[in-house]
Amino acid sequence: MVRVLGINGSTRTNGRTAWLLEAVLEAAREAGARTERVDLVRLQLPYCAANYSEDPPACGPETCVRGPFDDWGRLAQKILEADALVFATPVYWFAPSARMKTLLERMTSLENKGLLLAGKPMALAAAAEEDGAAQALAQLAVTLGFMGLALAPAGLVYTHARQNDTAEALSDARRAGRNLVEAARRLRGYDWGAEPRENPAEWKADAG
Repeated sequence: MVRVLGINGSTRTNGRTAWLLEAVLEAAREAGARTERVDLVRLQLPYCAANYSEDPPACGPETCVRGPFDDWGRLAQKILEADALVFATPVYWFAPSARMKTLLERMTSLENKGLLLAGKPMALAAAAEEDGAAQALAQLAVTLGFMGLALAPAGLVYTHARQNDTAEALSDARRAGRNLVEAARRLRGYDWGAEPRENPAEWKADAG
């Protein structure tokens, strides 16, 4: 069974961001997935200590210098065990929330240990008051893409509070949830984070 983890980056656990996230997760369940939701506001998730800059080998989910009162290790395990992920954030000044940004920075410890997330499909959702959803989603997509995650087809979902686009956003969310599960099924079984093999000799000759 496909396991989908949804992460809510809003301070509110029942606001528009959570509503959008739940719509994606509901569609994923209807497609046969088992889902779980995490609200970052309920976790102790301090800012990244930037240990990677000082001691890269020690930067990992189990060796973070933040210590035993940090919930990152538990959340990291959930992320690693999931077959697909949904990141949902409100838009604050054209960017993801500070909670979501903190999560991305803490996820450096996963990328640092060998692209542990490579090949996991993702859907991204943003709830904006006005404009800025596209900018926030782009920041998420670029960062998570560098970590190896793959955006599911039609996996970008957003809603604007002042444009009365609830019905369209709901339709987009449900499509994203369905596609996310199908992408997880199709992407299984390949080591997407493996080191590339050396270029064939003829490629080297051509390059010269």
